[in-house]
Amino acid sequence: MNWLKEHEIDSWILKSAFVLMLLFPAFYSPYTDVYQSAYYAGFSWAYFMLVLYMLLQLVWNRKKLLRLSAAGALFLGGLLLYNILSLYFNHKYLGWYWEQINNTVAFLFMGVLLGVQARLDGGKHDNILFLMRCIVISNVGSIIYYLLGYTNLLICNNQFILFELPDNFYETRHYWIYSHKSEYALMLVAFLALFVAYRKKFKNRVTFALSAAVLLFCLYLTHSWTGIAGVFLIIAGGVMDQVNWKEFRPKKWHFAVGAVFLAAAAAVAWEVLSERNLMTLGDRVPIWQAVWQTILKYPQGWGMRFGTSMIQVYDWFMVNNAHNVFLNQMLRFSIPVGICFTLLFLGIVIYTLVKGRSFLLAGAWLALLILLDMDYSMMSLQMGLLFLIIYLIMRKGQERRVQGG
Repeated sequence: MNWLKEHEIDSWILKSAFVLMLLFPAFYSPYTDVYQSAYYAGFSWAYFMLVLYMLLQLVWNRKKLLRLSAAGALFLGGLLLYNILSLYFNHKYLGWYWEQINNTVAFLFMGVLLGVQARLDGGKHDNILFLMRCIVISNVGSIIYYLLGYTNLLICNNQFILFELPDNFYETRHYWIYSHKSEYALMLVAFLALFVAYRKKFKNRVTFALSAAVLLFCLYLTHSWTGIAGVFLIIAGGVMDQVNWKEFRPKKWHFAVGAVFLAAAAAVAWEVLSERNLMTLGDRVPIWQAVWQTILKYPQGWGMRFGTSMIQVYDWFMVNNAHNVFLNQMLRFSIPVGICFTLLFLGIVIYTLVKGRSFLLAGAWLALLILLDMDYSMMSLQMGLLFLIIYLIMRKGQERRVQGG
């Protein structure tokens, strides 16, 4: 164990997980089509590496991890309840255990990071910089893949599966290695927030600008206006974190920059209004109403019928999911399991905001929560990476306060 610690094997394991998440996202599923395989993701090599990382942290930092705070005890209690409820409903009604396993890995990963106050850029390895490089390489590959005429890449059941959009599809959209344009947009917004938080790790302003431009271009390819709107929250949060509010005195150029920012935001809003009915939040309100009635009808959850069964919204419009991550947890896995999942997730939101206390983190969470509430934009295999990015942004907020003090 000492040899493993001296050679920082945990850092190498994390690097392996980043490569698997962003460059070779291999997993197993009973399905191989683009939607069902994501809905029913089983064993993931990336999550296997996260489990190894957590085991090492448990051995090396067991005293620190066992010294639970009240928040930590509440979180572990909630996670235990989530697993008890999931086991019950899976055994009696649902029969799909992998979602429970993968969600538990993601929640535990966040708990371990917070418990040991992991420093990913200490010692011989800068895993934050390595992560950002993997993100850039992955998304450059995404652009190339799009130019070749493809929209989605699955590495599932030991197969490479390439998808193209039908010629008569109603809009241009791009998924890359994700399940849907909304999930890709969610991760791109998180990546951009990470880049803004750690922009000083880039070699210079040019490499930062080019790297951010790659993410913004990929976000444009997703055709997710909600994701694009989230970018403005990230930028606003990042700028506000740089202001010394005690000594701030507005100047003329501040107003000029603000006017340009508002003009750009208005242009995005105009595009959204031209494509979506905001009175119904792009038909989300009637979808949520119809799905809620289905949830009440099947409080035990849909289980394996999720993704194939349809819900009538209008006479001419049906959906196979709630277009909301938290409602989908109830629809798929029962009301008690969905509530428990939602409370665990919101607990992480509140805890990180309190600890991080930064405008950037607040803007990032607001942008992410809008995406999470407007579509099924986060599958279980992406939650671990999303939590890691949130943790890193929180850490940066803590460091900024210490340096400022």
